[in-house]
Amino acid sequence: MNPERYLLVIGANRSPALLSRAAAQLTGCGLQRRDFGQDVTLFAAPGLAVVEHPSLAVIGQMSDANLAQLAHCETPVELVADSWGNYIALGLGTDGTPRWVMRAPLGHLPAYRTSANGTEIIGSHPDLTLAVTDEKPTLAWEFVGRHLAFQHLQTSETGLAGIEELLGGESLEQGSNGDWHRRQVWSPWTWTAQSREIGDPLRARQNLRASVERAVAGLIPRDVLCLLELSGGVDSSILAAALAGHKAKARAVTLVTDEREGDERIYARAASIATGLPLDEVAVTGAVNLARPASMRSARPGLPMTLSLADDLLAEKARAETIGAFVSGAGGDCVFCSPASAAPAADVLRRFGVGRAAWAAVDALARIHHASVWDVAKMAWRQARERTAQSQWPRTTGFLAHDALPTTAPVHPWLEEPADVLPGKRSHVRAILAALAHVEGYGRHAVAPSRFPLLSQPVVETALRIPSWLWIENGRDRAVARTAYSGFLPASVLDRRTKGGLDSYAIAMLAHNRSALQPLLLEGHVSRSGLLDRRRLEAALARQPRRGDADTYLLFPLIDTEAWASAWLGEP
Repeated sequence: MNPERYLLVIGANRSPALLSRAAAQLTGCGLQRRDFGQDVTLFAAPGLAVVEHPSLAVIGQMSDANLAQLAHCETPVELVADSWGNYIALGLGTDGTPRWVMRAPLGHLPAYRTSANGTEIIGSHPDLTLAVTDEKPTLAWEFVGRHLAFQHLQTSETGLAGIEELLGGESLEQGSNGDWHRRQVWSPWTWTAQSREIGDPLRARQNLRASVERAVAGLIPRDVLCLLELSGGVDSSILAAALAGHKAKARAVTLVTDEREGDERIYARAASIATGLPLDEVAVTGAVNLARPASMRSARPGLPMTLSLADDLLAEKARAETIGAFVSGAGGDCVFCSPASAAPAADVLRRFGVGRAAWAAVDALARIHHASVWDVAKMAWRQARERTAQSQWPRTTGFLAHDALPTTAPVHPWLEEPADVLPGKRSHVRAILAALAHVEGYGRHAVAPSRFPLLSQPVVETALRIPSWLWIENGRDRAVARTAYSGFLPASVLDRRTKGGLDSYAIAMLAHNRSALQPLLLEGHVSRSGLLDRRRLEAALARQPRRGDADTYLLFPLIDTEAWASAWLGEP
């Protein structure tokens, strides 16, 4: 059983039948009951930490917490200033009544919320909330349209009617009238302010390495056997070095596909030798069944189906070796500010004007992107002059029917930008936001949770304080991170400019499943909902999948969405 399953019932005494049903169903599947203050009941897996203070209860993993300060903590703002981690916190009044609930900033312990008869229900998994409310799952097809149109944007909205998510850094607070309302407690924009900037390159490197070490030490107890997913890229190799420095009980695994771009063993071995982490090399062989339902019922489409075989292999390995946690470098590119445009040079132009620093940034970006200096300079000039806040998330038409195409993106608090935000910092924050949309819904989490140190509060806060132009110094992307670990990792890893990938593997799997996908996607749940442009979808499915064909890549999120729907509704 997943060791991080919980359900919190606030206002339990208002719904005796609901509480009775919860006690019967959840204790029967191994969750333990615990009552807090007045009218609050928690059901939690035995391995999930629960700490109670007179005015505060903490569910999950909290780091850097001062117990004396926690005992007197009264507001969410106080809590996020003094601690971090993967936790849900419950604030209690002096009479023991619940006052607020908060999810840790950048915390990866989910918090799905629903209400029933004046009772607030918050749980780690949507199946738990549905079980105690005795509701049948109903898919929210409007959400599905927005999910396909605004990719990589995960908001409080879920694909299940009546269930929403409390985002990291948000609190639910009870007003004097008894109603609950959301409040943003933590914002990335606090850390992009010029007053917090770490402009000195040496200090930036030192602070970044210290934040990674702090994150690894806080998330990975030394007595827990963990498995690092090591590709040999910069991000996962940095975690290998940090785990070794922490003296964690860790080993590493690298997955190998038949395609050349999916074989990074030479780099993974170099990182393993340098850090001393034992490395297992696991071949991903055989064909993936892209037409099957997803392996778990999640609140939204999660696991890319092309990775389902790899996910199964990791789950099997974790069971066989009693792994307590997976460790992933997911999001590293985004947190370490790998540039996708000329925005860092635009930042220099905004801050310092035209001069030597601006030309150095342009030249660095041209080398990173193998582009013309003049093309980069023109793009940077345009971005520097653009002063209008770009709050809209990019929209993808994909295979959506014209009348099903949403016009506006769902709301996310991070998209409310300061008026003076620099283009590079806007890109940096949005890249981190996009990375957070791809860390849930993996079947292996039923065996052990994943830890994402590079997407933790200490690392993200530090990274956002570093100016975008320092990240591209000397024509290297993620330059601060690379230089911070010079001497800890081999040059073959730190100076690596190529990146492994799964494009060839995914396209081969798509071709292998082509005959099964045609009826599934044309007659499946998503198609029957009326969201799709069948003519365009039929044309895409009739062609052989290949690189360079935009429609080939647009098929993948549709496949994942159909698999997610089938997990809830059964095969169409």
